[in-house]
Amino acid sequence: MKLNRLRVLLGLSQTLVAAIFGGVGVWQRSQILNQRLWGDQTLWNSTARFHVWPWPLKFAIITNLPAFFAGALLSAPIRLLWPKAPEAMDLAVLPLVFVLWYWVGVRLERKAHSKMFLALFTAACIVGAFLPLGYVGYVPYGVTVWIVAAILIRH
Repeated sequence: MKLNRLRVLLGLSQTLVAAIFGGVGVWQRSQILNQRLWGDQTLWNSTARFHVWPWPLKFAIITNLPAFFAGALLSAPIRLLWPKAPEAMDLAVLPLVFVLWYWVGVRLERKAHSKMFLALFTAACIVGAFLPLGYVGYVPYGVTVWIVAAILIRH
């Protein structure tokens, strides 16, 4: 049985990219929110934790939004039982990233313009990471990018 390379290469490479950008973004977010506010309070104890989203983290989330949503659903019970779990626990979504991009790779193996699709998709995700869309505006942007991508992959 011949194993097509695009699906595996895409799964592995996108998982690595998600780990790097997601890890750097989580680290940057933690560095910002660990700053002192008043006395022994940090920015984690303020509303800043709802507003600080570094661009590497936004890029990783937009690029892997379906896996991010699935990971959020799977980690919700853990977060309820352990509310102070470290944010780095969210990087456990990486196996879902591999599955997502393996699936995309399977679909793209049959397409003639897969390289152009991947380049445009990545460019759209980079743009979304830098657009001033408010505090969580990158999420609806990512949903839109993925809807368009799913339509293009399908046809």
